[in-house]
Amino acid sequence: MPCFIVSKYNTMPENTTEIQMDSGAYEVILQRLQVQKNKILDNVALLNKERKEVFGATAFELLANLRINTANNCVAKDILALGNLCILGYNVQFGLKQDIGIADVFSIYRFDGKEFAGQNLSVLEQEEFITEFKNLYKYYRNASFSRFHVKGNLLYMVFQQTANVQDIKVFKWLIDGERLQFMDGRSAHEVKYPSQHDFTWEKATRDMQRTGKNPHVSILDRVFVETINGDLSIKIEDNTDTGKGIYHEDVEQKDQTLDDGEIYYADLGNIILLRIKPYLEEERYFIFNDRLKTVMRVDTLADAGLLLPEGQGVLLSNGYYLQNGEHKIFDRKLEQVKYSGRIDAPNGEDFCMYFTRKAAIAISCFLIM
Repeated sequence: MPCFIVSKYNTMPENTTEIQMDSGAYEVILQRLQVQKNKILDNVALLNKERKEVFGATAFELLANLRINTANNCVAKDILALGNLCILGYNVQFGLKQDIGIADVFSIYRFDGKEFAGQNLSVLEQEEFITEFKNLYKYYRNASFSRFHVKGNLLYMVFQQTANVQDIKVFKWLIDGERLQFMDGRSAHEVKYPSQHDFTWEKATRDMQRTGKNPHVSILDRVFVETINGDLSIKIEDNTDTGKGIYHEDVEQKDQTLDDGEIYYADLGNIILLRIKPYLEEERYFIFNDRLKTVMRVDTLADAGLLLPEGQGVLLSNGYYLQNGEHKIFDRKLEQVKYSGRIDAPNGEDFCMYFTRKAAIAISCFLIM
């Protein structure tokens, strides 16, 4: 016999209608936002199209992937374009060879739009240069080609004489179209890297110190730093009763005082860059985000720190950090990486900033769009 159980209790929640109404309202709002988003994107695309018609635009695309062949097995170091003429500089393992000529370091090619065709070295075969070149390799056993450096209509060929990356020999040339005129071999002082930082480091002074049980240095009354009591501490509260903060690192000299540490800073809006040198130690670099109240150690700030357009943040030799806290730091094991220059795109909007390592062929590039 069938049995039916009837309950006097309503198993449906009382606010079911309210939930359905809220869900329906959410869908309506979401749909309206999607419509507005599509309108904005369409307007932006239309504006960009009109901008291209007025100012023009250049699209980048890979036309070909070509290979340059050299007479010897080598390590390529740099390439220079003089019109359609290309000079490739490299280093080879000479072994017991004593007489080193320019053909052992340079090759010249002409690019015809399809391939690189080998050329003779007549562009470089100038008596004074050949004499200076041979003397370099005669008197410096570890001499090697490093890079090309172009400034205006002057070309500098940079050679490393010894294992010390600062010990360089530079040959200067005058560029005249696809021709070169050798000038001298005494221009090392003219080859300099551009400024590595777009800001000035300000040194914390004694009047910025806050005394108390746990003294610290006040940086713009926004962040507080000290290297005493056995650690480096970064705090966000001007409270000397406690040594606690949001970031800590050990220091080697446990008994150092507040005057022993050297502290530098740079105010970049929401972010404050910190350069801290505990007593008898190497400098350490940090980025403090005032909005998020976070700290990140970034020692590559020692290499370079370049300001992004419109104050968006700072560009490093191995990444970037933006005002809103967004960042990308690449895991890089290279040292002595320097900012080398900036290449502007033909459209005038994008540009590439590139960094090089003095003692290696490694190059880091960042395309800003």
